[in-house]
Amino acid sequence: MLTGWKLSVLGVIIVGITGIIASVTGLIEPGRAAALFVVFVLFIGALELLERMKSRRKKKGDM
Repeated sequence: MLTGWKLSVLGVIIVGITGIIASVTGLIEPGRAAALFVVFVLFIGALELLERMKSRRKKKGDM
């Protein structure tokens, strides 16, 4: 099962492919698809950063 950063990378790839398909078929404008993709990547990056901060805090508390 995928967890951690591997799941995030898979999510970014899936959303990217979906955005490309949606813009090619005319369901959404390419500029809007790119903007939504960037927002999604920033959101995933923020979640990963929070997870790293949480794990560091746990490690410092155990010492």
